[in-house]
Amino acid sequence: MSVKLCVAGLTHGHVWGLIDTWADQPEVELTAVADSTPLLEKARARFQRAYDDWRMMLQTEQPDIVLACADNRTSAQIAIAGLEAGAHVMVEKPMAADLTDAQAMWETAQRTGRLLMINWPTRWNPAYQALFRRARAGEFGQIFEFRFRIGHAGPREIGCDPYFVEWLYDEHLNGGGALIDFGGYGAVMAIDLLGMPESVLATRGNFTKPYAISDDHAVLVLRYPRAVAVLEATWAQMGTDGAPNPIIYGTEATAGVLDGKLRIHRRGESPVMEEPEPLPVGERNPAEYFLRCIRENRAPEGVLSPEVSLQAQAVLERAKLTT
Repeated sequence: MSVKLCVAGLTHGHVWGLIDTWADQPEVELTAVADSTPLLEKARARFQRAYDDWRMMLQTEQPDIVLACADNRTSAQIAIAGLEAGAHVMVEKPMAADLTDAQAMWETAQRTGRLLMINWPTRWNPAYQALFRRARAGEFGQIFEFRFRIGHAGPREIGCDPYFVEWLYDEHLNGGGALIDFGGYGAVMAIDLLGMPESVLATRGNFTKPYAISDDHAVLVLRYPRAVAVLEATWAQMGTDGAPNPIIYGTEATAGVLDGKLRIHRRGESPVMEEPEPLPVGERNPAEYFLRCIRENRAPEGVLSPEVSLQAQAVLERAKLTT
């Protein structure tokens, strides 16, 4: 039995890789795609039908799964409409442009009983997953600091699609700048590892761009009763500093990811590099994972959970209020 997939929105630059991943699933039928920009022509040949209105597509096609890949504001609307139409919905990160939309998405999923998953690409990194699994198992002792930095030189500077750049630089459609684009990655990781923080402090600004945007660099500090998380999000970075990232500081070891491996420095020992285990079958990519959740009628877990992404959205909202 085939599963009908509809893709709503093509302006999120991650969409093309996601379409490839879904196309690799033998039970999935690429039923329809909808977008109101010229990007629709790029995708048209891969789908049975194409629409310039995602609402009309949902009404006509009645899909089993909806993949939302528009701007953050529109993707929230797509998610709510898809859930209400009876589809399971996967939204490419982040959850939404603001906490109000994220809350509405979560409430709609609860009310309809459909599955909602927020896809964070870092979830499919084997070294990251090994690091967090071993940290939760207590291998590094009590965690007192989590640190994560993510970013690049900027969407325009690295050559992102102009339709992607257009909404990333629009604070209403994105929810912010680098703070929202990259800050959420660290927020979901910190929440999955340490829970919701007691307090959030942040600073952000446009430090390097000669054009007007809300922010190209942001730093968040999440305070816990016995730990802190330091999250850095940037559209201003040249290259890399070569340091482990993410990194977990525990009372028994300092552990991080470096060049796809775990770098672990245990108490009283020299640092060692360890190869992570590959991700298990059923958890190797977002399409494979979401299909398994649907078949087994179980909610996405960890950073893919809408509850965790909702909490991350609340952290980002607090961060914006402090800047």
